[in-house]
Amino acid sequence: MKMQPLRKSWSLLVGALLFAGCGPEAAQETSDRPVRAMTPPNSCDESVDVGWCRVYSDRVPCNNGIEMYAIWTPDGWCIPRDVCKYSQGPEIICPQ
Repeated sequence: MKMQPLRKSWSLLVGALLFAGCGPEAAQETSDRPVRAMTPPNSCDESVDVGWCRVYSDRVPCNNGIEMYAIWTPDGWCIPRDVCKYSQGPEIICPQ
C-alpha cells in the first residue's frame, strides 16, 4: 500500500525534470530561427497574400482522391497554391 504514493511522487519528479529541461533556455535556442506559418488569407489576390489563390468551390480534389478544403474570404474561396504537393499532385492547384 505504501508503494502507490511513492510511484506518484516519482512520476511527478520525473515529469517536473522533463518540463524543466524544456524551459526558457530551449525557447531561447529556437527564437533565432524564423518561423513561417501560412495564415489564412484576407483576399485571394496573390500580390496581397502570397501563396494563396482563388478556386471555384470550397473543396479541391488532389490526384490521390483526398479533397482539400478552401477558406472563404471577401474575394471568394482561397486555397494554398501547393496544397496537393504531397498528395500526388497536381503541383499547383490555381486555375489559370
